[in-house]
Amino acid sequence: MKKTTFIGVSVGITLVALLSYGYAKKKELAQLIKALEFKVTGLSNFKVSFKNVGMDLRLQALNPTSTSLYINTGFLKAKVLRVYHKKTHKLLAFTRLNTSEIDIPSGGFYAFAPIHIEIPVLTGGELLLKQLINKQGLQDDFAKELAFELDIVGLGNTQTLEF
Repeated sequence: MKKTTFIGVSVGITLVALLSYGYAKKKELAQLIKALEFKVTGLSNFKVSFKNVGMDLRLQALNPTSTSLYINTGFLKAKVLRVYHKKTHKLLAFTRLNTSEIDIPSGGFYAFAPIHIEIPVLTGGELLLKQLINKQGLQDDFAKELAFELDIVGLGNTQTLEF
């Protein structure tokens, strides 16, 4: 076998091996992202003005799998969080996260930095008013009225998680 043929075959085999490895990792990462569970752990810093109701939302991701997720490369990002009213499915607020450093050990959790959201008074004020009238369990009951969508972008794909 000639030297150039040998080099060409070696490069081809190496390229096929790298592409196969990349495809397998992408598939594993996609399955891991689908398995993540998200929950709201708290609401704080309520601020009411004539235009909107502002609050800080604390969000947590739980990894129930046996595989750890550690990403610090910037190719996987939590991009956008959208907040909906559960009953009407009306979009109340959204915020851009752009979080790219994620470390969730197997069976562990990742707490996102507090996310500030603002809900327009005309669409979300009714929810807050109902909770203020009840005055007990304000944060818990208010969080139960909301539904969330989180967009995770990685390897050219956007995955929308609902919770």
